[in-house]
This record gives sequence, structure tokens and C-alpha cells, in this order.
Amino acid sequence: MDERNVLIAFDGSASAMKAVDYVGSQFSGLKDMKVTLLYVVPNVPPQFWDDGHILTPAERQERQEVIDRWFANQKTVMGPHFEKAHRMLTEKGLSPDQVDMRVISDVTTVAEAVVEEAKTGGYRTLVLGRRGAVPILTGGLAASILHKGAGLAVCIVE
Repeated sequence: MDERNVLIAFDGSASAMKAVDYVGSQFSGLKDMKVTLLYVVPNVPPQFWDDGHILTPAERQERQEVIDRWFANQKTVMGPHFEKAHRMLTEKGLSPDQVDMRVISDVTTVAEAVVEEAKTGGYRTLVLGRRGAVPILTGGLAASILHKGAGLAVCIVE
């Protein structure tokens, strides 16, 4: 990917939609770029963790099936959000083939996954929404990305 490609950290929230709207407004005239919406599936909830004993093969298989259903559900829940974001971007002037959607899982932290994707994917601009009234440098996803995102243009939309 080249310098004109933009990665949006996307979770379907109101702040993520503001980031989508911003990208659509700022970059819609560029025909040689691509926008990627990245959803990072959060870590498996604690109720899916080991119960403190060595699982039998049958218990492992059953647990894995529950985890697989949980991940599939996460992707299903995000579907309408992706569709809305895609529609917002195309209504702002991007062509449908300029918008890509990506889902990743099995990550240490969401911030690390977003920054790693931005760097390994060759993106130069990372856009994300900011939630709440907490000052940006005291914590949260935006602060983590700012601290880890050396070499990237990071745009935080409020």
C-alpha cells in the first residue's frame, strides 16, 4: 500500500462513525487511495478461559466450539456497522472499491493490534475516534496508539 491509504480503527461506536465521517469528508476527492476499516475483536471473555484444571479432549473441543461461536457472533454483530460506514464513505464520494473492511482477532491489546496493522500494512495515516471527556494523554486507546504509533500520522477525531 502507498502513502495515500488510510486505516480507520473501527468498532461501530459513535466515535468510530465520527472518524469515518471525517475520512469521507477529507479524502473523498482522492481517487488513488484506499480506506480500510479495521475491527479488532477483543480478547476472549474470562468465562471462556481455563477452569483451573487440565481439560479433557472433549472439554477442549466443546470450549473451542463455544469460542468459535463467540467470534462468529462478534463478526455478525459488526456487519451492520461495517455496512453503515461503507455507505457513509461512498455517499461522501469514495467508490465502493476504495473501501475495504478487515477483522482481526487473537491479539494482546487492541492498541498494539491497530498499530501493528498500520505499520505492517504500509498505512501512513491512522484515524480513530476518541471517546469520553478523559484528557487524551492520561489513558485509553487513543493515548496508547499515540505512544506506540511512531512513524504514523495519527488523526484522533472528537
